Amino acid sequence: MGANRETSAGMAQTGAQSTSLRWKPLIVCPHPEMSRLVRSALRELGFTDVCPLSEYPRPGSIAGLAAQQGCNICFLDVASNQDQALLLIGEAAPAVPVVALNPHNDADLILRCLRRGACEFVSEASAEQVRAVLERLARLRAPAEQAHAATVYGVMPGKPGCGASTLAAHLAIEMKRGGAGPVLLVDVDCITGSIAFLLKMRSSYHLGDAVRDCLRLDADLWGRLVTPCQGIDVLTAPENAATPVPIDRPAAMELICYWREHYPRIVLDLPGVGAVGSDFVPLVDELLLVTTNELSALHATRRSLECLEQSGLERQKLKLLVTRYTPATGLKREDVETALKLAPYALLSNDYDAVQRGVLEGKPVAPGSHYGRSIHLLAERLLGTENAPKKRTSLFGLLPARA
Repeated sequence: MGANRETSAGMAQTGAQSTSLRWKPLIVCPHPEMSRLVRSALRELGFTDVCPLSEYPRPGSIAGLAAQQGCNICFLDVASNQDQALLLIGEAAPAVPVVALNPHNDADLILRCLRRGACEFVSEASAEQVRAVLERLARLRAPAEQAHAATVYGVMPGKPGCGASTLAAHLAIEMKRGGAGPVLLVDVDCITGSIAFLLKMRSSYHLGDAVRDCLRLDADLWGRLVTPCQGIDVLTAPENAATPVPIDRPAAMELICYWREHYPRIVLDLPGVGAVGSDFVPLVDELLLVTTNELSALHATRRSLECLEQSGLERQKLKLLVTRYTPATGLKREDVETALKLAPYALLSNDYDAVQRGVLEGKPVAPGSHYGRSIHLLAERLLGTENAPKKRTSLFGLLPARA
């Protein structure tokens, strides 16, 4: 009996105190038996300060929840709902190490969890197994800072024809110019297929091929799917609008995970709300909703905003961009904010001639044009590389000074 007490005490000391990191676990586990086993294992190891959840938190909230509770590791049940759990792994992994929990050794699921960002996989949930996991994580994390997470930008039109695809293409190219490292531009709008048209490019492969092969992507296969253009990698939509692209949430998660591993910045040219490809929307880090200051465009954008919010998208992810903005015509900035109950993140200059010239030539607009300067300053702001505030001109410095 005394020997057992000594062993238990020794395990507790080893689990909770012997590493250089002090763990506070967040346990997300709708599976009752597995939740009981994990909490029992942690108690046996001497952990008394844990945060258990018996339901999956809503999309977009798990990282904030971990920070709010002061948790620095997450044990996540992937057996109760694989799709929802995989989405949560992708959201939590940039903030805290994620240990996937599953009572079965499913090799395919283990691979998918690791690709989402999980760093360990536990099946038995015994004290010994949990202790070994914590020790490995402590050894890996103590000497090095966590890698900087990639950022996925979704560019979505509030109303068709407002210039969202033009903005997506120019933003991706400008981010590369701004030193963002490798940048990927993906045309998710398989009906319009605007990116290939705007950049005057053709490719033998498209998004549908990537969806079909999402579980077996590697460097060689991916190198055949993308096309280099203007310094960035581009994955186009199918050339034929009738080509089926069966995008669902699992496929979208697989692709996003692979892209995050290889590109610091990913720009998705998304279709409107509810169209094929909408499964990418909850996976983006920032959703750039594009509109103009015309009354009809704002009416459509307001309806799009309502749909996005009803789907559970966090407002903090939304950034409103007003394109083709001319202060002398259309609604003013304050009217746009009143109509949409969302302040514009940026106003981009109306520069019709420069944009049309770029479309005809299949090239980005000139950097010195009004639109080129707007995109440059927008990219700097998104990347966090903008210079110190300059002499005030117009909102966010994105509009040309008036003579």
